[in-house]
Amino acid sequence: MRTRLLAVCLLPLLLGTATACGGSNDGRGVASVDGSAAASATPSLSRLDLLTRLSQCMREHGVPMADPEVEGDTVRQGRYDKDAVSEGTEIKAEEACKQYRPPQEHGPEMDLKKELARQFARCMREHGVEKFPDPDPDGPTRVSSEVGADPQYPQARQTCDAEADAASRSMRPSPS
Repeated sequence: MRTRLLAVCLLPLLLGTATACGGSNDGRGVASVDGSAAASATPSLSRLDLLTRLSQCMREHGVPMADPEVEGDTVRQGRYDKDAVSEGTEIKAEEACKQYRPPQEHGPEMDLKKELARQFARCMREHGVEKFPDPDPDGPTRVSSEVGADPQYPQARQTCDAEADAASRSMRPSPS
């Protein structure tokens, strides 16, 4: 008797729930009580997730980009040998994968990165790579294949990488 009474009481509740949850799902948002749909927020990807997807996409488009480098709280884009890729392939891959580029960073950390990039470009020119470009205002320095073919490039790069690492360590605030 109790089972029958329980079934009779639960049946209207189950039917009401099924009716409320039924209908078409056009995927446009989150259902509300009045039946309208509102846009739902999508969680944003972390910098690491974006750069990992960027690396995967670049590889799929012929650029052998390494996975992102993680050092403490800092996540850097993976690198690749620009000499191993034609400029056309690189440009096409950059265009195809641009949706995975993290938004431009701001603040003291970005100011430090920009200053280090300017110092690196200056160093490269001082060490014989006269056509090494200044960094782009919105992103990485684009080095053409002509600049990469400069006979002074490998030695200058090694010297300037070491100087940039030392400058980066000295410019960072010490942990308190």
